[in-house]
Amino acid sequence: MDKANQIAKDGFAVFHADPEVSAWVKAAYPVAVSVASDPVVRAQQLRHGDTWFVGVDVLPNAKDGSINGVALGGAWRDVVPDIALHAAQLSIVYPGYPKRDAAQSEANHRYRIDRFAAHVDGLLLEGAARRRFAREFHAYILGVPLNDATAAPTVVWPGSHRIMQHALVDAVGDKNLNEVDLTQAYHAARRKVFETCAPVAIRARPGDAFLIHRFALHGTAPWESGAGPGRMIAFFRPEFAKARDWLG
Repeated sequence: MDKANQIAKDGFAVFHADPEVSAWVKAAYPVAVSVASDPVVRAQQLRHGDTWFVGVDVLPNAKDGSINGVALGGAWRDVVPDIALHAAQLSIVYPGYPKRDAAQSEANHRYRIDRFAAHVDGLLLEGAARRRFAREFHAYILGVPLNDATAAPTVVWPGSHRIMQHALVDAVGDKNLNEVDLTQAYHAARRKVFETCAPVAIRARPGDAFLIHRFALHGTAPWESGAGPGRMIAFFRPEFAKARDWLG
């Protein structure tokens, strides 16, 4: 099965040992280490008892993904639309993840442990009632491991993208996408995913890249037993120019 068909079927695909990805990782890793070592940046980015460096938009890559003149190429580009890339998220998970933050509810903490904080990107919580609205219209999610650490892997629910896309498209209908409260449709679809789809951990290493469908439910598994330097992945989520394109 080719990768495009695999993504359509499962909602994700891994591209193993790509030399173009390996070259980019070699250039990006020291930059990532420098960024993650900056005390000001760390103070802004650490969450969950200092076990997760969120790192949204902190990598200084160009719009083509390149760092220090080294392009981010690879076979993954053949199955995604040609959209400019943003500054990548540098997600680093440390031993002990996830610890509970002081302001975090017990229910939210347990969801992060038991359900891996499963979510669909771009559906943001707003207001005191914490209602979900589509605010970020990603075309895809690209993950590029920057170090050889397999603890706390990214987890995907295969087939969840079809359930989620159908539910959200149906909820929006012909209404203004920016004004539709998607909370109820999202929660119902998420329950259906948990009932019908078994989560799969993506065990990717430097030189690999993985693509996740924009509607796929995904999260991060807790750190497994043992120590380690932290699991470091660069994530790209480029957005469609037109919001309605997100619905597919």
